[in-house]
Amino acid sequence: MRHAATLPLARRALLPLAAGLAAMPVALHAQTYPDKAIRMVVPYTPGGGTDNLGRIVARALGEQLGQSVVIENRGGAGGNIGSQNIAQSPADGYSLLFTGNGIAISNVLFRNPGFDWRADFVHVARFASTPMLLVVNPAMPARNLAEFIALARANPGKYNHGTPGAGTSQHLAAALFDDMAGTQIAHVPYRGTAPSVTALVAGEVEVMFASVSAVEPLIRDGKIRALANTAGRRARAWPDLPAIGEALPGYAAELWYTMAAPARTPAPVVARLEEAARKVMEDRAFQSMLMERGFDPEFLGSAALTRALEEDNRRWAPLIPRLGITAD
Repeated sequence: MRHAATLPLARRALLPLAAGLAAMPVALHAQTYPDKAIRMVVPYTPGGGTDNLGRIVARALGEQLGQSVVIENRGGAGGNIGSQNIAQSPADGYSLLFTGNGIAISNVLFRNPGFDWRADFVHVARFASTPMLLVVNPAMPARNLAEFIALARANPGKYNHGTPGAGTSQHLAAALFDDMAGTQIAHVPYRGTAPSVTALVAGEVEVMFASVSAVEPLIRDGKIRALANTAGRRARAWPDLPAIGEALPGYAAELWYTMAAPARTPAPVVARLEEAARKVMEDRAFQSMLMERGFDPEFLGSAALTRALEEDNRRWAPLIPRLGITAD
C-alpha cells in the first residue's frame, strides 16, 4: 500500500472526505439514538434484586430516552448466559445488560464464562448499591447475630444456606462469613433467587444471604427473620439491624447494580446513555423510591465505574481460590 504522501495530489485531497464519510453513519446514529425500543437483559431469573431494580431503572431510563426499555430475563450459569448474549449482540446501543459487580469476578469463578468482562463490555453507569441481609427461617433458634454465630460454630455442617447459584454474590457472602466466623454452613445452590427464597420460607434451608428487595416483604410479614446486613456498617434503610462487620471486623460484601453495553458501542451513544442515567439518578423522587426498597442510590459514570469494578476484582480475586469457591 502506498503512503498517503506518495499519492497523487487529487487522491490525497479525497482522503479527509473519505474519512468524514466513513464517520457519518456513526454520527448520524448518535444524533437519532434511540429511535426504537431498547432491550435490556437481566442475566438472572425474575424476582431477585437485580431484576427488581432493573425494571425500575428501565422505566425511568425509557422516560429520559423517549423510547421503551424492555427487560428480558436470561438467567443461568451464575449470570453468564445473559451476559454472553449481550457481549455478542450488535454494538448499537439497542442491547444493554443490567447486572452487578459479580461480573467483575467472572474470570476468576469460571474457567470459561463465555465473555471477557473487560474486553467485551463498556460499563456505562452504576445506579445503586446495597448490602445483603443475613436471614433465617423463623424456626432457627438464634434470635440475633451473636447467637447465630455461636450456634453455627457449635453445630458444624448442621445448617444449610440457599443461594441463587454457585459463584453468585450471595454464595461469596456466605463463604466469606464461614471463613471469618469459623463456621461450616452447607451450601445449597438453586436456579435463581426466587426458588432459593421459597426454599428458605419452606424450611428446606435455614439460612440465606439475600438481596434486600427479594426478602423485605417476607421479613415484614414475619415469614423469615433478619439477623444482620452484610456491610461493614449499618445500612440507612435498616438502622436497627447490626452489620456483620460489627461482629467480624473487616467483613463486607455488598451488591452493586450496573448497566453495560457491548464493546465498540459508539462513544456518543455511550455518552447519551450515561447522561440519561445521570439524570435519572438526580431525581429526588427516584432516589426516595430506591431507598424505600432498601437500595442506596449511588451513581457512578462510565470511567469511575470501570475503576471501581477493577478494584472489586482485585479484592475478591485472591480470596476466591483461598475460600475454595468454584462455579464450574
